[in-house]
Amino acid sequence: MDYEEMAHDARKALERERDELVERIGQLDLRLQMLDAIDSLAKENSLLKEENSDLQQQLSDEKQQQAELEMKLVEMNKLTTGMAKKSSEESVLKALRTYVNRSKRKTADKRAFAKTATLEIANANGLMLPEDLRTSIDSLDDEQAAEGKVVNVQGNYNDIHDNGSVNINDKDKE
Repeated sequence: MDYEEMAHDARKALERERDELVERIGQLDLRLQMLDAIDSLAKENSLLKEENSDLQQQLSDEKQQQAELEMKLVEMNKLTTGMAKKSSEESVLKALRTYVNRSKRKTADKRAFAKTATLEIANANGLMLPEDLRTSIDSLDDEQAAEGKVVNVQGNYNDIHDNGSVNINDKDKE
């Protein structure tokens, strides 16, 4: 027997087996990378499903809110139309003037709503607004500076000075 040839054949067989194992390891690494990518995509898909669910809920809420606002608008239109049928033009103008004058003392948001509502009522009733009323309505949503309050004092009062103390007259002590 030729031991060299047997060793040579055994070496070739082992090298072939090693090459096959290296190729198999490369395939397994590739499969592991694919599994990692699948895991990553599955996590991203889960996050997207959750985000989609949140967006669906938000859309549903906004649709419900829109339906409520549309219902309020329909009711307001019915109310203004009904009011137009029941009231004379003069009484509607008087009511609008009163509403506008009272709305001047309200917050900016309420004044803006009052402007819109007043104009819609006037349009629904086909009213031609007098110039002074139109000017008042147009200025409702303008920024208004805080006006000082006028306080009337009756009887005796004391001056309050910058030093934070109040001087009391001898008459007031009694």
